[in-house]
Amino acid sequence: MQRFGLIVVLVLAPAVAGCVTASNGPPSPERPGTRVTLTNPNPQKWSRAALNARPRPGDPSIYICKPLACAGAAMVGIQTSASPTRNPDRTALEKAAKLLPTQAKAQDLMMEAASEGDERVTSLSSKVTEMRGYPAIIAETKRTSRGKASFIMRGDLFIGRLLVKMVSQSTTRDEAKRNFEEFVATLEIIDFEAPPPGAAPVEPAVALDQPPEPPAPAPGGVTQ
Repeated sequence: MQRFGLIVVLVLAPAVAGCVTASNGPPSPERPGTRVTLTNPNPQKWSRAALNARPRPGDPSIYICKPLACAGAAMVGIQTSASPTRNPDRTALEKAAKLLPTQAKAQDLMMEAASEGDERVTSLSSKVTEMRGYPAIIAETKRTSRGKASFIMRGDLFIGRLLVKMVSQSTTRDEAKRNFEEFVATLEIIDFEAPPPGAAPVEPAVALDQPPEPPAPAPGGVTQ
């Protein structure tokens, strides 16, 4: 858990709760906003780790794979924060994705120097894609610690007004990707965008106290 905790600290920054709306109620057409909720996709496989004795709003959620349920040690962490923009520019995201290998190289140099070569990190891929219909930056790295390799898949998902950071670590690259996608598929997303300026306001639904009156007879006594 200590090793996983280090990865979480490096990847998941302090954040706010996973809901941004115009009021305290859930997002709706009348209350534009975004809510993202994560539930354990498989309680038989994953157990939630307690990072703090007293969890605080904004703490990351960390799930550890139970013994023998994965090929080796595996974890998934997730955290949400307010997104800088609802509709990020594709070119800006691609520029950010291209910086990740450079950041990994700089991290590798520091880790190599601090550990006398026992700790290394290598960038495997970085790209801009879509997940659950929202833009996302996905990056993969390989970490070597005392000759043992682990693989990390990191994603920044721009879901409406929220930025969802997720990281999956496993002893194999395929499993890290599979676990990542398992948790992304489980996200419960409620997202309503505010109408553009000048658009007609959304009329809230009103329940009828009594059935509507039948239409008046058309000329000639025929009801239409």
